[in-house]
Amino acid sequence: MTTGQGSSSESDETPFWVLLVQRDAPDVLYEAAAMTAAAVSLGIDVTLIWFDRALDLLASGGLVPDAADAGSAARLLAEARETGRVRMLACSASMVGGKAPPETVRGHVDGIVGSPTTISLTRRAERSFIW
Repeated sequence: MTTGQGSSSESDETPFWVLLVQRDAPDVLYEAAAMTAAAVSLGIDVTLIWFDRALDLLASGGLVPDAADAGSAARLLAEARETGRVRMLACSASMVGGKAPPETVRGHVDGIVGSPTTISLTRRAERSFIW
């Protein structure tokens, strides 16, 4: 991530949003992905923090797009991540209690965070959402 997520001076210059993604329902994931794609198209950095069933789905590869996924949540997230403005983090407690082994989870996210980091990011964000 080039701006908005690193040092505190960067977060003052570039707006960023935090999306807390906890559900694995296709409609919920599509809405979160569409909001992420829209935000990055407007120059807003987005951090998605994955919890519970949503993290299990992500870690299982359930959000890896294929050629037939033109308008899917998986495709929207992949294209938004290609901009360099999206960071995906996993909740450490959800990872420990989840279905996938930690090394598999790590392969699908940019980092693992606990509650203090989640709260800090949410407090600093221009906007935050729960999906």
